[in-house]
Amino acid sequence: MENARIHALEGAMLTSLAGLEKLIKIENLSEEKTQVFVISPIHSGPLCFDDLLFSARQRDEKLWGLLERSQQDWLDLVTECGADSDESVIGTMRKGFEDMEDILRSVWLLGSISHATHDFFAGLTSDFLSLIATSLFKKNGKKCSAITADEAVALNSFESSTVLVYGKLLLPGKIKLKKIEGEAEYTAALIASKTHSAITYWNNRSLLCTARRKDIPSAKVIKTMTYAEATELSFFGAPIVHPHFFIPAQSAGLDVQLRYWGEIENEGTVITSVASPKTKKSAPVKAFSVMRDISIINIEGAGMSGVPGISSRLFTSLRANDISVILISQASSEYSICFAVPANQVEEAQVCVEAEFRDEIENHQIASVTVMNSVAIIAAVGEEMTGSIGVSGKFFSALARAGVNVKVIAQGSSERNISAVIREKDSVRALTALHAAFFLSAQALSVGLFGPGNIGGTLLDQIRDERDRLKKQFDIDIRIRGIANSRKMLLSEEGVDLDNWRELFETKAVALDTEAFLDHVGAEYYPHAAIVDCTTSPVLASSYVELLERFHVITPNKKAATGSYEYYKAIMDKTNSSGKRFLYETTVGAGLPVINTLNDLIQTGDEIYKIEGMVSGTLAWLFSKYDGNTPFSELVYEAKRLGYTEPDPRDDLSGMDVARKTVILAREIGLSVELSELDITSLVPDALKDASKEDFLKRLPEMDEDMKRRYDEAKSRGMVLRYVGKVDHGKCSVALEECPLDHPFAQAQGTDNVIAFTTKRYHEGQPLVVKGPGAGPEVTAGGVFSDLLRLSVYLGAGLI
Repeated sequence: MENARIHALEGAMLTSLAGLEKLIKIENLSEEKTQVFVISPIHSGPLCFDDLLFSARQRDEKLWGLLERSQQDWLDLVTECGADSDESVIGTMRKGFEDMEDILRSVWLLGSISHATHDFFAGLTSDFLSLIATSLFKKNGKKCSAITADEAVALNSFESSTVLVYGKLLLPGKIKLKKIEGEAEYTAALIASKTHSAITYWNNRSLLCTARRKDIPSAKVIKTMTYAEATELSFFGAPIVHPHFFIPAQSAGLDVQLRYWGEIENEGTVITSVASPKTKKSAPVKAFSVMRDISIINIEGAGMSGVPGISSRLFTSLRANDISVILISQASSEYSICFAVPANQVEEAQVCVEAEFRDEIENHQIASVTVMNSVAIIAAVGEEMTGSIGVSGKFFSALARAGVNVKVIAQGSSERNISAVIREKDSVRALTALHAAFFLSAQALSVGLFGPGNIGGTLLDQIRDERDRLKKQFDIDIRIRGIANSRKMLLSEEGVDLDNWRELFETKAVALDTEAFLDHVGAEYYPHAAIVDCTTSPVLASSYVELLERFHVITPNKKAATGSYEYYKAIMDKTNSSGKRFLYETTVGAGLPVINTLNDLIQTGDEIYKIEGMVSGTLAWLFSKYDGNTPFSELVYEAKRLGYTEPDPRDDLSGMDVARKTVILAREIGLSVELSELDITSLVPDALKDASKEDFLKRLPEMDEDMKRRYDEAKSRGMVLRYVGKVDHGKCSVALEECPLDHPFAQAQGTDNVIAFTTKRYHEGQPLVVKGPGAGPEVTAGGVFSDLLRLSVYLGAGLI
């Protein structure tokens, strides 16, 4: 095999210095000794000569100005590439324009353009590009030669390290194409088959992916596919040339590499004659594709059944009128036959059908010829679909779950393709559903987040930082498909771009429609869906029972777990009946593993005697700092300045936050306790409970004398003061308590939360202690993130 690679390129890719420089980059990146670049003519844009020919045929006086401008555009490209000092380039180009002027005068006189004339003008663009490219290669110290397509096809090997093929390229005989395409590819395939070289086809549209990335941003590049799969996909608009241009390579047993000019470092897709071996992880479908701007014509009538020649007459008539039939479906009863055509040909096709079957229509043998517009064809293609049980079922089930109605179905006996006609407006939704069903991880999680504030925003940033690692190592695929606050929402089909979510939420969000938000996040074509509530809203918390019908719910919001016991029990009952998870680890201790530790103890048969907790970061800070010298009120003022307290410090000093967390812990061990039943010792003096916030802050020093007295009394007994929530043998209390110096609470510093479990296994004097920061957006968001990962494990992720 020749140590060479033949590249097929569109001339339009090389109409700038950046484009031409890519040729050098490609040569540097390639492993083969010789790189052969087959350059097709330019068929559009300012460097194309078609407008000159058309103006000459129409005898337009603007022709000569256009000719002068065209010549200047080419000379500008020469200058941009530094080839203006190369006399051979300038001389050849000027001679070419002189020849063009002579031919244009002939076209002006004759009023017609021959095929030879058009080919000559098109070939000149390829010729000029090869001249400029050759000069650029030589300028970069690389040996380069340029030859015609006929010369290249006649060679058995190449002498230069770089060869440019230009001029009139080759096309397969007797092939009628709607547009000029594939000439570089076909010529490259012929050269490669003669020299047994490797082949690369470059396109200017996109990489070949499991779906079009404009519709499915997460679509993956297809690494390999068979010629049969490529043929199917080319028909449906994938960035693959017409299969006729593969034939020389396929016949010679050569692989063809498909690459994208916009990402020359990406290896793209290899088309091969041999299918990849089946593996457990390989999907039967290789890719999905959608063909839009389609119309359907349906012919029905009892007089068609059993009558030979109906189909022959129909399609012969359509062929005679040069109407392209894209898809055919016929009922086995022969009562009806329908076919798809491009939308711009449907009126002509309908007239053609009605004319061909005029007699049958008049005699009522054909009851109707109807047209359905604004439809699209969605197709699944894959070699491994052949003989794979359940592919069609999965295909149509996914469409049904997405609420997409199928109008027409077609499948070849090879089973490589399943096609369905749907409404065009449903095409993206259908494609998303199918792509999710066949390519998403079984653990893919559609997430809607309420409350992108301190905690919610930090959570989104943490997911952003870890998503690639989690996906790569554990196949955990967390998709944030919706973000909402109380006023607006941001939705994304594939998942919000977390690198720019703040900007997107600011500029792209729309007015909040909660029902639409939930319907979007809960789309049935995603395997799993979760709502993350990072608000303090009692309204949202009151909807958890309803949400748990459809979603897993994760929240640091304490409102639901500390509401009425009846509502709490309804939540737990719903999780049992729906199979959904309600995860609320961060309602106590922020990111500390408090609830999970407690559940582990219970589930392993331990008996809980007592739970004691310093579970307020604010109060923990105040009493770890208070030494009897600095007035207690001064510490409260400082805590407020540091942002440790609520805007009104009474919300902390009242002990209500500790009480709520105590209720959560009590209910976790099976106590049917209500918040109103707790014995709560508030630190707020009775005289200040009903004062305004401003008056309270002004009178705060009134607390100092009593707090100093209590501190001194505790100190005289070798104790420290700590504000503690307690569940002790079924009784719940919240109070300021004295703790001995060797108690875990006495050793806490700053905003540390400390929770001590006294159980049958962990006896009095040596309880199980959980200790750490119990406040702050980072640790709380980290706890919510942990709940998300815990949910992923529950759903089947192999997280270890």
